[in-house]
Amino acid sequence: MSDTPKVVFKTGSRPGIIILALILMIPALAAFFTDHEARSSWENRPLASWSSVREAESAKQLFSSLEDYLDDHIGFALALNRIYRQVQFYLFADSPIANVNLGEDDFVFLNAHGVNHPYAQLVQLCEPRPYQVTRSKKAIETLAHVLAERQIRMTFAVVPSKPVLYPDRLPDTVPRHIREACLGLNPEDNIPGQLVQRLRAAPLQVYYPVETMIALRDEKEFYPPQNFHANSMINHVFAQGLLLELGIEPGNQYSDGAHLTKIKADMTMLGFEREATAWSYPYFAYQVEKQFQEPQWVLKTYERAQDFFTYTTGNPASGRTAILLSNSFGAYIAPHLAPGFKTLYHINLVNLRAGEARPFFEDLIAKTRPTEVIYLLHDGALPNQQLEMLANGIKPLQKP
Repeated sequence: MSDTPKVVFKTGSRPGIIILALILMIPALAAFFTDHEARSSWENRPLASWSSVREAESAKQLFSSLEDYLDDHIGFALALNRIYRQVQFYLFADSPIANVNLGEDDFVFLNAHGVNHPYAQLVQLCEPRPYQVTRSKKAIETLAHVLAERQIRMTFAVVPSKPVLYPDRLPDTVPRHIREACLGLNPEDNIPGQLVQRLRAAPLQVYYPVETMIALRDEKEFYPPQNFHANSMINHVFAQGLLLELGIEPGNQYSDGAHLTKIKADMTMLGFEREATAWSYPYFAYQVEKQFQEPQWVLKTYERAQDFFTYTTGNPASGRTAILLSNSFGAYIAPHLAPGFKTLYHINLVNLRAGEARPFFEDLIAKTRPTEVIYLLHDGALPNQQLEMLANGIKPLQKP
């Protein structure tokens, strides 16, 4: 048997080994100067804590917890993760997260709001169940009747979303049965489509102009392919049609000054910033002013409110006052509705708590004295928890 060692360290190799070791130590040392809260916020999850290592009850659990902790607290992790995601997205044409699908021509589809339940939103939208329609109908009718008792008109408005307008753009990475369901779904049969038919007897208007939007879908930059939210020509056309439904003629100047511009794409969950091209409409003729997080008294009854605005219009198409209650799509539609009203209050209800529903509703109606309330969602948001929460919260206000 040979006594020759299998590994020999020569004098000349030692500096190289030391340099390599120092390089490998850099991420570990950088961990002491890394903003771990930024990573936690960006990934929308708590990082593994040192206490989980100290409290390990077995050797196996100890090493597993230690591995999780080191993975979560290594230096440069955020920067390297962003680079990795961009390589995966641009070089390999693949989405870096489970709840986003990348199609051709830069079309990006959000299939769910969380990575733990991929395709949940697409299934809800393209495979509607009867009970979902019934739940939504009941909540809308409750809200409409309460408002009618106060001589306030209600409109339920639904923005068509990308999977409904562009089902043929859903990529092969979407499971076949879901893609086929979206392709074969008649918009009249999805939840808002059925609500249009079933809410005709209620004291409200239902506005879901899906056929109009499908006819316009191939117009230049109609709906930014890079976006989840509608934020271009579709917003303008949708709002114009809604104003006309309400008996408000915005006038010929409504489209004046329209121009293409660059916007930040809203799919930030991909982990890096992207740009999109969209139509912008200045509405100069109407003298619209926007006040962010006004009125402040909204916070008195809706503690976690963040996305709320007041639009005041110096030269409005009507003298009316409206409240726009919505999910996140409302912030993109509100600027296009504002020219039609003397005052428009927009409030995103996504953070509303059940116990706040009644005092919030009472205070809002009493202080704004609106001529109408518009409840706006996109079609993928039905059934809607906040809508049902508000309806359940104001039920005691109804007459016996």
